[in-house]
Amino acid sequence: MRETFDGYLEGIRENLNDGITEDDAIGMLSQHLVTKPVFDAVFGDFGFVAQNSVSKAMQSTIEALDRHGLDKETADLEAFYRDVRTRVGGLSDPEVKQKVVKELYERFISLALPQAARSLGIVYTPIEVVDYVVRSVEDLLRSEFGASISDSSVHVLDPFTGTGTFITRLIQSGIVGPEDLPRKYDGELHANEFLLLAYYIAAVNIETAYHEAIGATAANGYTPFDGIVLTDTFEQSENSNPMDHALFPHNNRRIERQKGMDIRVILGNPPWSATDNRDYSNVDKRVKETYADTSTAMLREALYDPYVKAIRQASDRILGSEKGVVVAFVTNGGFIDAKSFDGFRKAIAKEFDAIYCYNLRGDARTSGELRQQEGGGVFDSGSRAGVAILLLVKRPGESSGATIYYRDIGDYLSREDKLQVLAESSLKSTGWEIVKPNEHGDWINQRSQDFPSLRPLAPEEADSTGLASVFLSESVGLVTR
Repeated sequence: MRETFDGYLEGIRENLNDGITEDDAIGMLSQHLVTKPVFDAVFGDFGFVAQNSVSKAMQSTIEALDRHGLDKETADLEAFYRDVRTRVGGLSDPEVKQKVVKELYERFISLALPQAARSLGIVYTPIEVVDYVVRSVEDLLRSEFGASISDSSVHVLDPFTGTGTFITRLIQSGIVGPEDLPRKYDGELHANEFLLLAYYIAAVNIETAYHEAIGATAANGYTPFDGIVLTDTFEQSENSNPMDHALFPHNNRRIERQKGMDIRVILGNPPWSATDNRDYSNVDKRVKETYADTSTAMLREALYDPYVKAIRQASDRILGSEKGVVVAFVTNGGFIDAKSFDGFRKAIAKEFDAIYCYNLRGDARTSGELRQQEGGGVFDSGSRAGVAILLLVKRPGESSGATIYYRDIGDYLSREDKLQVLAESSLKSTGWEIVKPNEHGDWINQRSQDFPSLRPLAPEEADSTGLASVFLSESVGLVTR
């Protein structure tokens, strides 16, 4: 039994990353064990457990470890399964079903896997936000490149797919024509996920959306979604791990195939929990070279938040393409005007040709009147940070600098008001303002040009002004980690 588990653990580590502990691996087996009844309740019997390569590998491991009636381990969850069956019974509207799935798994993961939920920042994106991003990507492809997501030349990747909502809503949007959908599904849509439970629901979610769209059933034409990969997307930029070819051979072939694709659209909601500070040497090095080293701020830790790494990695992945490309992420809005992000703002303005930044506000870390102005957060209690939608466009050839389009959603709006605005708007109707950055990389709240003539506070600034500084020494003071 120990030999079987050790082989499984080695495969998981090689497939994801070396930081997977034995407890993590056991937790993944537990997630597999308790998930199948939920699939049956939400989606019906589409044969996922029997068809998905990762699911089959997990199931074979469980069977090898214990053949003595593991069903009894899920007996205590029968009330939960019954509640799920009741909630989803008779649901036919795709958008409503997506909301139920999102809420169900957000609650399930927060209760069953609280540590993972905290460290990975697991809060799934509201449907209205997802739909706005998907529509905007299509609008940009058409206006900038005369292309469409439906085209065979446009490969789409969601590198942090969660429950698969972005790819699912893309399938359900009608943007991809019925004649193109089988081809798109078969080889041009790609999704990565690190958390096993989310990977499972994403795979079934996307598969079900596709089969409903083409009118197929488990009996007359079930086709697994081969575009989804169980992987640590950040780890793909590292060179340390050999690929596992024993436990997850099909999954790893998918990873290798995806790496070779000419991806033109990267979209989604990357993790943005500052507590998830795992090191990825290659990505961290690129963040330092392009964002941190050009910042004038003393405190630059925020530049290593996962969502910033995701933007760096996505940029590096697609900027070499000879075709027009788009990055579309829902992120923490701190990059918009934080001093530590001055180098980040300068870098993306240099690398891309057009930037669209939709500030959805909702920063709950403010107080008083300012907190009221920020309005509700689109993630409700799932995040205290402000939220932004960031759209980056790169045309073929060298960039001469980006035109920056900015939109503030407005003061005092509730969460429901903001989601309604997004549901009823498009990229063209958003009402963008063109921002002219100053030499410091400020987009909004630009600093006064009078400050350089004032007496400096820090000694290191004294030489450039010829004036004595107010303080004789400086430090970062007390900071939290």
